[in-house]
Amino acid sequence: MPPEPQTTEEIMTAVTELRKEVEKKGLIDQDKVVRLNVVLDGYEAKNQQITLLEQNAKNLETDITEIKKLREEEKEAGNVRSIELKQQITDMEAEIARGIATKNASDPDAFRDTPEYKSLNLYCKEGERVLFQEEHKVLLRTDAAVDGGILVPSELDTQITKKIVEIDPIRGIARTRSISGKSMELAIRAKIPVATYEGEADSGDDSASAYESETVTPFRQTHTTPITKDMLMDAAFDMESEIAGDAAEAFAFGEGNGFVVGTGFKQPSGFIVDSRTVAGARVGSALGISGKIFEDDVILLSGDLKVGYNPTYVMNRRSLAAIRVLKSTTGQFLWLPGLSGPVANTLNGFPYVLANSMPDEAGSALAVAFGDFRRGYVIVDRTGMSVIRDEVTQKRKAIVEFTMNRWNTGLVVLPEAIKLLKLKA
Repeated sequence: MPPEPQTTEEIMTAVTELRKEVEKKGLIDQDKVVRLNVVLDGYEAKNQQITLLEQNAKNLETDITEIKKLREEEKEAGNVRSIELKQQITDMEAEIARGIATKNASDPDAFRDTPEYKSLNLYCKEGERVLFQEEHKVLLRTDAAVDGGILVPSELDTQITKKIVEIDPIRGIARTRSISGKSMELAIRAKIPVATYEGEADSGDDSASAYESETVTPFRQTHTTPITKDMLMDAAFDMESEIAGDAAEAFAFGEGNGFVVGTGFKQPSGFIVDSRTVAGARVGSALGISGKIFEDDVILLSGDLKVGYNPTYVMNRRSLAAIRVLKSTTGQFLWLPGLSGPVANTLNGFPYVLANSMPDEAGSALAVAFGDFRRGYVIVDRTGMSVIRDEVTQKRKAIVEFTMNRWNTGLVVLPEAIKLLKLKA
């Protein structure tokens, strides 16, 4: 008996040979042949299925091999990427540590409390998803424009906060004159007549007053502000009114300063610069401390003025602060607060005004003035003010220039009515 077939190929060969033998012997039992063919056909169909399954198995084996190969490649690539990421993390930690160390050298581990390190650590532990969630928690915020800050509108104050401009209030205590022409002649009585006594039937001497004149010419005071048309149209404030207000302050500051320390050349002549008042200044007390105001100086200065004038002390706020602690020989403070009502504070029994342009305490400084400024100092204003809105000069740049002009001056007309205190050198 031949051995049993072991492979699909051997089975197929046996079936073919069997069919040939059946045909050669010429068997007449057709039913048996039919049954045998049915069995063999079924076996052959089953054999085909087995062949197909084997082929599929081979294909699957090939796919599995490819998959394993790809996984090995991915694993190797992943290892390389992991090494790269670890190196990048190490470098980033080192960079963060260096940055924090420069800010806090005493704590080298301070970088671990920084948001950068925490975010990096979170990424390494939880992956991108959690990191993105953490980023979204602080993504929309008002303190960074790119994170939504531009979506939060700011509210503009309806009033502009302005610094104080210290204006010397000399105009309030001096004599003011307005003119409509180029200049004005001031008539000054330089000498008074003398009245004599005579005996009966004696003849009296002739006597008359002497006069002199002072020509006063106001000088031009100018203030110019350039502004773009865009600013004029789009600003939240009325910029023309703001410019006018600023110009008024500039004029007031400029003239007040000129009335105190002006040189007289194309500007007012200051009362502490006038050669006549400077020549008659009282020199400070010789108590051994230079550049300081003493109570004796303040009191004695008031005695240098003729009786009949209505005097006022003039000094800056810093000098007043020094004087307020001074006492007379009786122990009373020279500065006294005003009573309720219209009575103002007094200094040595006289009123005072504060002029910031007056010198501070220093050696040889003319720190205090005392006089009747309504008689001794004259301010001359020329009527009118010129306001020019120039849109032509810088038209290519769309810049408008507002130029304002006024004319005034001031000068000492009666030197004996103003006395100065010159501190010890």
